[in-house]
Amino acid sequence: MSGRTPMEPLVRIRGLRKSFGPHVVLDGVDLDVREGEVTVLLGPSGSGKSTLLRSINHLERPDSGFVEVAGELVGYRYDGSKLRELGPRAITRQRAGVGMVFQQFNLFPHLTVLDNLVEAPVAVHRVPRNQAVSKARELLELVGLAGREGEYPGRLSGGQQQRVAIARALAMEPRLLLFDEPTSALDPELVGEVLAVMKDLAHSGMTMLVVTHEIGFAREVADTVVFLDGGRIVESGTPADVLTRPRHERSRAFLAAVL
Repeated sequence: MSGRTPMEPLVRIRGLRKSFGPHVVLDGVDLDVREGEVTVLLGPSGSGKSTLLRSINHLERPDSGFVEVAGELVGYRYDGSKLRELGPRAITRQRAGVGMVFQQFNLFPHLTVLDNLVEAPVAVHRVPRNQAVSKARELLELVGLAGREGEYPGRLSGGQQQRVAIARALAMEPRLLLFDEPTSALDPELVGEVLAVMKDLAHSGMTMLVVTHEIGFAREVADTVVFLDGGRIVESGTPADVLTRPRHERSRAFLAAVL
């Protein structure tokens, strides 16, 4: 059990730094995400958005700084005054509470839609298979894919595959969902069906951190919009503040190019 109080953020990031060789990708990021809220990360390519997202479930190891989810340090434990990286099993346990939806779906092509949803709850949470199957059918109905349980991913459209990927993330009953440009690999006519599912999740109270260039989604759904550039947060606020009245010249230039 964590000692987090209800007023504290679900996600707390402090001083996060990450470099790949000489290239600084994250340069001292501080960010809070509150439970039940949607935070959208905007910024040009290479600004650090995806690296920040991947640091939250330890797919990227920070060079310094830390991430906490629900009051628990992600990827590390304190050994006296030193930080020690957790073992693979402990990291897997932490990731189970943080769902992630990737740009390229990452479904298992050799498994049916149903088995894509069932595998992790059974293997990681030891959920009885019949219970996991029942939950998977509910989630497929939620994302508009009831009756497609026996299909293989290769027979689905990109939008359908991404909706399966969202259902698969939800099957682990996460407290937090991370979306890394979930519509950027889709044909334009398929984007809307995925955004509709994401909007429904947001309205249901799911805590979401979303990297996207879909400004309309950010304007309609986000509680907080964060603009990154050069690995730093240069602007953060409500959609009205950041999208309509940006203060920073980099934010203004970016928005002028995409709106």
